[in-house]
Amino acid sequence: MGIPEYISSRKPRRFASERLVRRLAGAVLWLGVIAGVAGVAHDINGMTQASAYVSVPVEVRTTDGLSVETSRETRAGSQAPLAAPDADARGVIRLNIADVPEGSWLEAGTGETELRSWGSTVAEQALARADSAVLGLCAFAGALLLRRLLLSIAEGDPFREGNAVRVAGLALLTAVGSLCMAATPALASGLVLERLGLDGADGPVAASAFSLPQVPLFVALLLLALAEAFRRGTELAQDVDGLV
Repeated sequence: MGIPEYISSRKPRRFASERLVRRLAGAVLWLGVIAGVAGVAHDINGMTQASAYVSVPVEVRTTDGLSVETSRETRAGSQAPLAAPDADARGVIRLNIADVPEGSWLEAGTGETELRSWGSTVAEQALARADSAVLGLCAFAGALLLRRLLLSIAEGDPFREGNAVRVAGLALLTAVGSLCMAATPALASGLVLERLGLDGADGPVAASAFSLPQVPLFVALLLLALAEAFRRGTELAQDVDGLV
C-alpha cells in the first residue's frame, strides 16, 4: 500500500519563521556588542584602580601563619591565631563561636578562597578582571559569526559557502575564551602573591590552580562536529546545483 500523495508531498513544518530568525540575528548582534563593551570597560575600570584593593583566587594550604581578626577598634585590629586544634585532618578550619554551647562551631574549608590585597598594580588589576574582557570580546566575535549564519538560514540557504567556517570559528572562540578565562585569574593571583612575598613553597596560600574547563571544551567539540556537518552539507548542495 503506497503512501498517500498528499502526505508524501507535504513539506516539513518549520521550527522558526524567517521573521523570527532575522529578529534573533539582530538580537544576537546587539547582545554581542553590549557584552564586548561591558567586558572591556570592566577591565579598564579595574586598571584605573591600581594601588587600591584587588581580589584574586588563592588556595589555602595550611593554617600556619593565619589568624582571625577579633576586634576592629584599630585599623589592624587584634588577631587570634588559628592554632593546630582549629584545623582537622580533613582540611577544615574550625571556628568557635562565643557564648554558644559546646558542640557547635563554624567550619571553613582550606581550599580555594579570595585574597584581597591593598596596593595593587596595573598588571594585577588587568589580569584579575581579564576574564570579563575575554568573555566580552569572544561574545562579540561569536555574535558576528552567528548573525551571518542565522541570516543565511532565514534566506533558506543554511549550507551557504562559509557557514562551516563560521561554525568552526564559534568552536575556536568557545575553546580559547574558556581557557583564557581559567588562566588569567591564576596569573593574577601569582603576581599578587609574589608582591606580598607569599609565593614560596612554604607559604600558607598558593596561587589558584589552573584547571581545564570541561563543559566549554565539550561544547567546542560539538560545534566542530556541527561544522563538519555544515561542510558536508555545503558540498552536497554544490553537487546538486551542478546537476541542475
